Amino acid sequence: MAYRVRGLVWNDVSEDKLAAHGLSIVRAQEVLWGRPRFKTQEEGREIDEFGVRPRPKRLRMIGPDGSGRLLTIILELPDADGDAHVVTGWPAKPSERTRYRQLGGRR
Repeated sequence: MAYRVRGLVWNDVSEDKLAAHGLSIVRAQEVLWGRPRFKTQEEGREIDEFGVRPRPKRLRMIGPDGSGRLLTIILELPDADGDAHVVTGWPAKPSERTRYRQLGGRR
């Protein structure tokens, strides 16, 4: 299923998670405003400070920021208006760079 993301929403927790990876909400928005590629992350399990818990289906948005740096931003699925909550993000790993190119992305 294709998802349409028109805007990003966030909270203090997601801002802190981005900052821990040297990113900001502005950088995440630059990726969205560019030509990102999306990959669905299926449901699964994740480990955090509270233990193992279920992880809902999410979107992995991969694309360049305004300076051309390739980033990966994890989003919750968008709502009916196309707004998606930012979960976290980081500079794209080599496998994510490859996935971006496989999905038709160019820098």
